[in-house]
Amino acid sequence: YNWIQPGYAQKEKFFKKVSECAKFSAFPSQLLKEWMGSYFESFLKTGVVIPHQIEKISTKGISLPDYFDTSKFTLLHAGNLMKQRSPVALVNAYQKLLKKYAEAHGETQLLILGPASYYEKTLNGFKNEIPSLVVENKNVPFLEVLALQDQVSVNIILESKSEISPFLPGKFPHCVAANRPLLVLSPYYSETRRLLGSDYLYWCEADDENKIFLLIEQLYLAWKNKELNELNRLDLETYLSISNLKSTLNELL
Repeated sequence: YNWIQPGYAQKEKFFKKVSECAKFSAFPSQLLKEWMGSYFESFLKTGVVIPHQIEKISTKGISLPDYFDTSKFTLLHAGNLMKQRSPVALVNAYQKLLKKYAEAHGETQLLILGPASYYEKTLNGFKNEIPSLVVENKNVPFLEVLALQDQVSVNIILESKSEISPFLPGKFPHCVAANRPLLVLSPYYSETRRLLGSDYLYWCEADDENKIFLLIEQLYLAWKNKELNELNRLDLETYLSISNLKSTLNELL
């Protein structure tokens, strides 16, 4: 983020000491290790990447909310919308889809779930205009979100508008396990994009409204033609697995 915190110099001195003390320094992403290493070079020597893991959790018997319609093309963003994660371009892009395809009004949904206090007024305005937009500006139970991620048409990862997003989103393993197509709205340099690969189709910058529309349109038309493919990334399932964690720890020990 592009601001300087009060007391940053003292924090830097403290963290430099931390970086020089640990025998191993674990980071959830490769980009974060490199980014931190550019400030504290010891991390480049001691750093090891331990990504968030996929934990197999059953959602059998979990009641899905009434607003979710399994017969519709449903896009889901679940997670906290901090000030830096603006959903405006996403909603505008979805609105373009509705304007271009009249039938989309009755056969699509956009779900935005999770605390979004900074965008509350904006999202409420959108809700009044778009009946197929569902906004739950609150914490939604984890298992309910997990069940939705497994059953929606497309899961969305929305990251901050920035030059780089070195963080691995906590929900990334859940989205990989759900095996639904992922719409990734992130900087060019992001850990999510790095893992999916530079040739991953459904990626663009978070504020590129027209490109987001084109990607949603592509996904929607594939769904209408029953050609919407699953994510099918066994390589990522392996990378995020408990067995990979065990292997990494065994190497360190």
